[in-house]
Amino acid sequence: MLVESPYTPVITAHVKATPLQRFIAAFIDGIIGNVAVWLLMIVSYQLVTVGYVIAIGYLLTKDALPAVGEFLGGQSIGKKLMGIKVIKEDTGESLLGDYGTAITRQVSLLIPFFNIVDVLMVFSADSKRFGDKWAKTIVVKA
Repeated sequence: MLVESPYTPVITAHVKATPLQRFIAAFIDGIIGNVAVWLLMIVSYQLVTVGYVIAIGYLLTKDALPAVGEFLGGQSIGKKLMGIKVIKEDTGESLLGDYGTAITRQVSLLIPFFNIVDVLMVFSADSKRFGDKWAKTIVVKA
């Protein structure tokens, strides 16, 4: 007789996000990431470097950021607005607080020329970028 333990994770089927949803979310996140650069540039050109550090920090960790009230909580601003999220492939958990996995997903986008191929991977059969494969994540509808 098989008895289910209350500690056994239950993985449900998830609907994958479309490439269009992913591209729009990435575009929104790109704008959000650069807001700090623009604002600090208005104040002083000497602060632009600080703005870039903030932007890169956001873009690398955006999927692991903690909740702000009812907002975010393991979703970037772009993903939240598009109704999609990143989850771990094996457990179905969000990346909330898992900065290592979030950064691993984004590293492939920092490599010149390789990032173009990586972005186009969302059109592949499994809809996964190299960053998703390396981090063992999938992007699904929230």
